[in-house]
Amino acid sequence: MRVLVADDHEMIREAVKAILAGESGIEIVGEARDGPSALRLARELVPDAIVLDNRMPGLSGLDVARRISKELPNTSIVFLTLDSRIEELARAAGADAVVMKDAPAGELLRAVKSVAAKSRRRSPGRRERDRLYVDSVFVISAALEAKEAGGVVDKTGLAEAARRLALQLGQTEQAAERTEVALLLRDIGKLGIPESILTKREPLEPGELMQLRSHAKLGAETLESSDALRDIAPLVRQHHERFDGSGYPAGLRGDDIALGAQVIGLLDSFNGIVSARPYKSAFPAEFAFQQIGLGAGREFSPRVVQAFFDLYRSRPSALLPAAPPETPPTR
Repeated sequence: MRVLVADDHEMIREAVKAILAGESGIEIVGEARDGPSALRLARELVPDAIVLDNRMPGLSGLDVARRISKELPNTSIVFLTLDSRIEELARAAGADAVVMKDAPAGELLRAVKSVAAKSRRRSPGRRERDRLYVDSVFVISAALEAKEAGGVVDKTGLAEAARRLALQLGQTEQAAERTEVALLLRDIGKLGIPESILTKREPLEPGELMQLRSHAKLGAETLESSDALRDIAPLVRQHHERFDGSGYPAGLRGDDIALGAQVIGLLDSFNGIVSARPYKSAFPAEFAFQQIGLGAGREFSPRVVQAFFDLYRSRPSALLPAAPPETPPTR
Protein backbone atom coordinates (compact mmCIF):
# COMPACT_ATOMS: atom_id res chain seq x y z
CA MET A 1 0.00 0.00 0.00
CA ARG A 2 1.43 3.38 -1.09
CA VAL A 3 0.88 6.18 1.44
CA LEU A 4 1.38 9.95 1.21
CA VAL A 5 1.88 11.89 4.47
CA ALA A 6 0.82 15.54 4.71
CA ASP A 7 1.40 17.71 7.79
CA ASP A 8 3.03 21.10 8.22
CA HIS A 9 5.00 19.93 11.28
CA GLU A 10 8.07 17.87 10.45
CA MET A 11 7.94 16.13 13.84
CA ILE A 12 4.41 14.88 13.12
CA ARG A 13 5.39 13.68 9.66
CA GLU A 14 8.36 11.79 11.08
CA ALA A 15 6.17 10.22 13.76
CA VAL A 16 3.57 9.09 11.21
CA LYS A 17 6.27 7.63 8.96
CA ALA A 18 7.81 5.80 11.90
CA ILE A 19 4.45 4.29 12.88
CA LEU A 20 3.66 3.12 9.36
CA ALA A 21 7.14 2.14 8.19
CA GLY A 22 7.31 -0.84 10.50
CA GLU A 23 4.24 -2.45 8.96
CA SER A 24 4.76 -4.91 6.13
CA GLY A 25 3.08 -3.88 2.90
CA ILE A 26 3.05 -0.13 3.61
CA GLU A 27 5.33 2.15 1.59
CA ILE A 28 5.70 5.89 2.26
CA VAL A 29 5.83 7.40 -1.23
CA GLY A 30 5.99 11.08 -0.35
CA GLU A 31 5.42 13.80 2.21
CA ALA A 32 4.01 17.31 2.04
CA ARG A 33 4.28 20.26 4.40
CA ASP A 34 1.35 22.34 3.11
CA GLY A 35 -2.02 21.97 1.42
CA PRO A 36 -1.03 22.83 -2.18
CA SER A 37 1.93 20.42 -2.03
CA ALA A 38 -0.31 17.66 -0.66
CA LEU A 39 -2.74 18.12 -3.53
CA ARG A 40 0.03 18.29 -6.14
CA LEU A 41 1.77 15.15 -4.85
CA ALA A 42 -1.52 13.28 -4.59
CA ARG A 43 -2.20 14.03 -8.25
CA GLU A 44 1.33 13.04 -9.29
CA LEU A 45 1.74 9.92 -7.15
CA VAL A 46 -1.89 8.71 -6.97
CA PRO A 47 -1.26 6.96 -3.62
CA ASP A 48 -3.55 4.31 -2.19
CA ALA A 49 -3.99 6.49 0.90
CA ILE A 50 -3.08 9.89 2.29
CA VAL A 51 -2.62 10.70 5.97
CA LEU A 52 -3.81 14.28 6.06
CA ASP A 53 -3.52 17.04 8.68
CA ASN A 54 -6.20 19.74 8.75
CA ARG A 55 -4.40 22.96 9.68
CA MET A 56 -1.86 23.49 6.91
CA PRO A 57 -0.69 26.58 5.00
CA GLY A 58 -2.23 27.32 1.63
CA LEU A 59 -5.13 24.87 1.75
CA SER A 60 -6.69 23.26 4.79
CA GLY A 61 -6.95 19.50 5.08
CA LEU A 62 -10.69 19.79 4.50
CA ASP A 63 -10.06 21.63 1.23
CA VAL A 64 -7.53 19.01 0.12
CA ALA A 65 -9.83 16.15 1.13
CA ARG A 66 -12.71 17.54 -0.91
CA ARG A 67 -10.57 17.76 -4.03
CA ILE A 68 -8.90 14.39 -3.61
CA SER A 69 -12.21 12.63 -2.96
CA LYS A 70 -13.55 14.08 -6.21
CA GLU A 71 -10.44 13.79 -8.42
CA LEU A 72 -8.92 10.59 -6.98
CA PRO A 73 -11.82 8.43 -5.74
CA ASN A 74 -9.55 5.41 -5.25
CA THR A 75 -7.24 7.26 -2.85
CA SER A 76 -8.37 6.72 0.72
CA ILE A 77 -8.10 9.58 3.20
CA VAL A 78 -7.09 9.23 6.84
CA PHE A 79 -7.69 12.56 8.54
CA LEU A 80 -5.34 13.45 11.39
CA THR A 81 -6.46 16.19 13.80
CA LEU A 82 -6.50 17.48 17.36
CA ASP A 83 -10.04 18.86 17.01
CA SER A 84 -12.69 16.21 17.58
CA ARG A 85 -15.40 18.70 16.57
CA ILE A 86 -14.53 18.50 12.89
CA GLU A 87 -14.91 14.73 12.53
CA GLU A 88 -18.30 15.11 10.85
CA LEU A 89 -16.92 17.75 8.48
CA ALA A 90 -13.91 15.59 7.61
CA ARG A 91 -16.10 12.64 6.74
CA ALA A 92 -18.39 14.82 4.65
CA ALA A 93 -15.29 16.09 2.83
CA GLY A 94 -14.40 12.51 1.93
CA ALA A 95 -12.29 11.16 4.82
CA ASP A 96 -12.56 7.41 5.29
CA ALA A 97 -11.19 7.58 8.83
CA VAL A 98 -10.49 10.28 11.41
CA VAL A 99 -7.73 9.77 13.98
CA MET A 100 -6.87 12.10 16.84
CA LYS A 101 -3.23 13.14 16.99
CA ASP A 102 -3.04 12.33 20.69
CA ALA A 103 -4.45 8.82 20.22
CA PRO A 104 -2.23 5.75 20.70
CA ALA A 105 -0.04 4.97 17.71
CA GLY A 106 -1.95 1.76 17.11
CA GLU A 107 -5.09 3.70 16.16
CA LEU A 108 -3.41 5.35 13.20
CA LEU A 109 -1.99 2.05 12.01
CA ARG A 110 -5.38 0.34 12.32
CA ALA A 111 -7.06 3.19 10.43
CA VAL A 112 -4.58 3.02 7.55
CA LYS A 113 -4.87 -0.78 7.32
CA SER A 114 -8.64 -0.50 7.44
CA VAL A 115 -8.89 1.97 4.57
CA ALA A 116 -6.42 -0.18 2.62
CA ALA A 117 -8.85 -3.08 2.82
CA LYS A 118 -11.71 -0.78 1.86
CA SER A 119 -9.88 0.63 -1.17
CA ARG A 120 -9.44 -2.88 -2.57
CA ARG A 121 -13.19 -3.42 -2.63
CA ARG A 122 -14.28 0.16 -3.21
CA SER A 123 -17.62 0.72 -4.88
CA PRO A 124 -19.44 4.07 -5.20
CA GLY A 125 -20.46 3.65 -1.54
CA ARG A 126 -20.51 6.35 1.09
CA ARG A 127 -17.81 8.56 -0.37
CA GLU A 128 -19.55 8.68 -3.74
CA ARG A 129 -22.86 9.43 -2.04
CA ASP A 130 -21.26 12.24 -0.05
CA ARG A 131 -19.77 13.67 -3.23
CA LEU A 132 -23.14 13.48 -4.97
CA TYR A 133 -24.85 15.17 -2.02
CA VAL A 134 -22.32 18.02 -1.98
CA ASP A 135 -22.48 18.45 -5.74
CA SER A 136 -26.27 18.45 -5.54
CA VAL A 137 -26.17 21.51 -3.29
CA PHE A 138 -24.06 23.35 -5.88
CA VAL A 139 -26.41 22.27 -8.67
CA ILE A 140 -29.47 23.45 -6.74
CA SER A 141 -27.73 26.76 -6.05
CA ALA A 142 -26.85 27.17 -9.74
CA ALA A 143 -30.43 26.35 -10.74
CA LEU A 144 -31.78 28.98 -8.36
CA GLU A 145 -29.38 31.55 -9.79
CA ALA A 146 -30.29 30.57 -13.35
CA LYS A 147 -33.99 30.99 -12.59
CA GLU A 148 -33.40 34.60 -11.62
CA ALA A 149 -30.45 35.49 -13.86
CA GLY A 150 -31.57 33.66 -16.96
CA GLY A 151 -28.36 31.63 -17.28
CA VAL A 152 -26.10 29.24 -15.41
CA VAL A 153 -23.66 30.94 -13.01
CA ASP A 154 -20.81 29.23 -11.13
CA LYS A 155 -21.25 30.06 -7.43
CA THR A 156 -18.27 28.02 -6.17
CA GLY A 157 -16.25 31.18 -5.56
CA LEU A 158 -19.06 32.87 -3.67
CA ALA A 159 -19.51 29.84 -1.41
CA GLU A 160 -15.77 29.71 -0.73
CA ALA A 161 -15.88 33.42 0.09
CA ALA A 162 -18.58 32.75 2.67
CA ARG A 163 -16.51 30.07 4.39
CA ARG A 164 -13.30 32.11 4.40
CA LEU A 165 -15.02 35.26 5.58
CA ALA A 166 -16.72 33.36 8.40
CA LEU A 167 -13.35 31.98 9.50
CA GLN A 168 -11.81 35.45 9.26
CA LEU A 169 -14.51 36.68 11.66
CA GLY A 170 -13.73 33.97 14.21
CA GLN A 171 -16.22 31.23 13.42
CA THR A 172 -15.16 27.62 13.99
CA GLU A 173 -14.53 25.33 11.01
CA GLN A 174 -17.91 23.70 11.56
CA ALA A 175 -19.81 26.99 11.79
CA ALA A 176 -18.00 28.30 8.71
CA GLU A 177 -18.97 25.18 6.76
CA ARG A 178 -22.60 25.75 7.72
CA THR A 179 -22.37 29.35 6.59
CA GLU A 180 -21.01 28.12 3.24
CA VAL A 181 -23.92 25.71 2.75
CA ALA A 182 -26.45 28.33 3.86
CA LEU A 183 -25.01 30.75 1.30
CA LEU A 184 -25.65 28.21 -1.45
CA LEU A 185 -29.19 27.51 -0.25
CA ARG A 186 -30.09 31.05 0.79
CA ASP A 187 -32.62 31.48 -2.03
CA ILE A 188 -34.18 28.03 -2.00
CA GLY A 189 -37.45 29.67 -0.98
CA LYS A 190 -37.56 31.36 -4.41
CA LEU A 191 -38.64 28.01 -5.84
CA GLY A 192 -42.04 28.96 -4.46
CA ILE A 193 -42.05 32.44 -6.05
CA PRO A 194 -43.60 32.88 -9.52
CA GLU A 195 -41.05 33.39 -12.26
CA SER A 196 -43.07 36.37 -13.46
CA ILE A 197 -42.06 38.16 -10.25
CA LEU A 198 -38.42 37.03 -10.25
CA THR A 199 -37.84 38.18 -13.82
CA LYS A 200 -40.11 41.23 -13.96
CA ARG A 201 -38.34 44.20 -15.56
CA GLU A 202 -40.66 46.85 -14.14
CA PRO A 203 -40.79 47.84 -10.44
CA LEU A 204 -42.70 45.33 -8.34
CA GLU A 205 -46.14 46.16 -7.02
CA PRO A 206 -46.45 46.17 -3.19
CA GLY A 207 -48.11 42.76 -3.19
CA GLU A 208 -45.45 41.31 -5.49
CA LEU A 209 -42.68 42.74 -3.33
CA MET A 210 -44.24 41.15 -0.25
CA GLN A 211 -44.45 37.82 -2.07
CA LEU A 212 -40.81 38.06 -3.15
CA ARG A 213 -39.67 38.83 0.38
CA SER A 214 -41.45 35.76 1.68
CA HIS A 215 -38.71 33.60 0.14
CA ALA A 216 -36.48 33.96 3.22
CA LYS A 217 -39.18 32.53 5.49
CA LEU A 218 -40.19 29.86 2.95
CA GLY A 219 -36.58 28.77 2.54
CA ALA A 220 -36.02 28.50 6.28
CA GLU A 221 -39.18 26.45 6.72
CA THR A 222 -38.06 24.11 3.95
CA LEU A 223 -34.68 23.55 5.62
CA GLU A 224 -36.25 23.07 9.06
CA SER A 225 -37.88 19.90 7.76
CA SER A 226 -34.42 18.29 7.40
CA ASP A 227 -32.52 17.05 10.44
CA ALA A 228 -29.20 17.65 8.67
CA LEU A 229 -30.05 21.17 7.46
CA ARG A 230 -32.12 22.48 10.37
CA ASP A 231 -29.13 24.30 11.90
CA ILE A 232 -28.67 26.50 8.84
CA ALA A 233 -32.35 27.50 8.62
CA PRO A 234 -31.87 30.62 10.82
CA LEU A 235 -29.08 31.84 8.52
CA VAL A 236 -31.36 31.55 5.50
CA ARG A 237 -34.24 33.20 7.37
CA GLN A 238 -32.07 36.15 8.46
CA HIS A 239 -29.89 36.80 5.40
CA HIS A 240 -32.00 39.81 4.38
CA GLU A 241 -31.99 41.38 7.84
CA ARG A 242 -30.02 44.62 8.00
CA PHE A 243 -27.64 46.01 10.61
CA ASP A 244 -29.83 49.08 11.26
CA GLY A 245 -33.03 47.04 11.60
CA SER A 246 -34.44 47.94 8.19
CA GLY A 247 -34.35 44.40 6.80
CA TYR A 248 -36.84 41.54 6.74
CA PRO A 249 -38.61 39.36 7.76
CA ALA A 250 -38.22 40.25 11.47
CA GLY A 251 -36.46 43.64 11.44
CA LEU A 252 -33.56 42.30 13.52
CA ARG A 253 -30.79 44.75 14.38
CA GLY A 254 -27.03 44.55 14.94
CA ASP A 255 -25.71 41.41 16.52
CA ASP A 256 -29.21 40.04 16.99
CA ILE A 257 -28.59 38.87 13.42
CA ALA A 258 -26.58 35.64 13.35
CA LEU A 259 -23.01 36.23 12.21
CA GLY A 260 -23.36 33.68 9.42
CA ALA A 261 -26.46 35.50 8.17
CA GLN A 262 -24.54 38.80 8.20
CA VAL A 263 -21.83 37.21 6.06
CA ILE A 264 -24.39 35.79 3.63
CA GLY A 265 -26.29 39.07 3.44
CA LEU A 266 -23.18 41.02 2.48
CA LEU A 267 -22.07 38.49 -0.14
CA ASP A 268 -25.60 38.22 -1.51
CA SER A 269 -25.69 41.99 -1.98
CA PHE A 270 -22.26 42.01 -3.64
CA ASN A 271 -23.33 39.19 -5.95
CA GLY A 272 -26.53 41.04 -6.82
CA ILE A 273 -24.58 44.11 -7.88
CA VAL A 274 -21.97 42.35 -10.03
CA SER A 275 -24.45 39.90 -11.62
CA ALA A 276 -26.75 40.60 -14.55
CA ARG A 277 -30.50 40.29 -14.06
CA PRO A 278 -33.38 40.62 -16.53
CA TYR A 279 -34.07 44.05 -15.06
CA LYS A 280 -30.44 45.29 -14.80
CA SER A 281 -26.95 44.94 -16.22
CA ALA A 282 -23.96 43.73 -14.23
CA PHE A 283 -21.95 46.46 -12.51
CA PRO A 284 -18.15 46.30 -12.10
CA ALA A 285 -16.64 45.04 -8.87
CA GLU A 286 -15.22 48.50 -8.09
CA PHE A 287 -18.74 49.94 -7.99
CA ALA A 288 -19.93 47.04 -5.85
CA PHE A 289 -17.18 47.70 -3.31
CA GLN A 290 -18.18 51.33 -3.14
CA GLN A 291 -21.79 50.38 -2.45
CA ILE A 292 -20.82 47.84 0.21
CA GLY A 293 -18.62 50.47 1.87
CA LEU A 294 -21.45 53.00 1.87
CA GLY A 295 -23.68 50.41 3.51
CA ALA A 296 -21.36 49.87 6.49
CA GLY A 297 -23.24 50.71 9.69
CA ARG A 298 -26.57 50.73 7.87
CA GLU A 299 -27.10 47.59 5.84
CA PHE A 300 -23.99 45.78 7.05
CA SER A 301 -21.92 45.46 10.19
CA PRO A 302 -18.77 47.61 9.82
CA ARG A 303 -16.76 44.69 11.19
CA VAL A 304 -18.05 42.33 8.50
CA VAL A 305 -17.46 44.94 5.76
CA GLN A 306 -13.86 45.51 6.88
CA ALA A 307 -13.20 41.76 7.09
CA PHE A 308 -14.57 41.32 3.58
CA PHE A 309 -12.33 44.07 2.22
CA ASP A 310 -9.30 42.62 4.00
CA LEU A 311 -10.02 39.12 2.77
CA TYR A 312 -10.69 40.16 -0.80
CA ARG A 313 -7.45 42.16 -0.91
CA SER A 314 -5.47 39.16 0.29
CA ARG A 315 -7.11 36.48 -1.91
CA PRO A 316 -9.12 38.10 -4.74
CA SER A 317 -8.95 35.24 -7.22
CA ALA A 318 -9.79 32.59 -4.62
CA LEU A 319 -12.87 34.31 -3.25
CA LEU A 320 -15.08 35.57 -6.03
CA PRO A 321 -15.36 35.08 -9.77
CA ALA A 322 -15.55 38.84 -10.33
CA ALA A 323 -12.26 40.47 -11.31
CA PRO A 324 -10.63 42.41 -8.47
CA PRO A 325 -10.75 46.19 -8.65
CA GLU A 326 -7.62 47.97 -9.82
CA THR A 327 -7.45 49.88 -6.54
CA PRO A 328 -8.07 47.67 -3.47
CA PRO A 329 -10.91 48.96 -1.31
CA THR A 330 -10.00 50.85 1.84
CA ARG A 331 -11.93 52.14 4.79
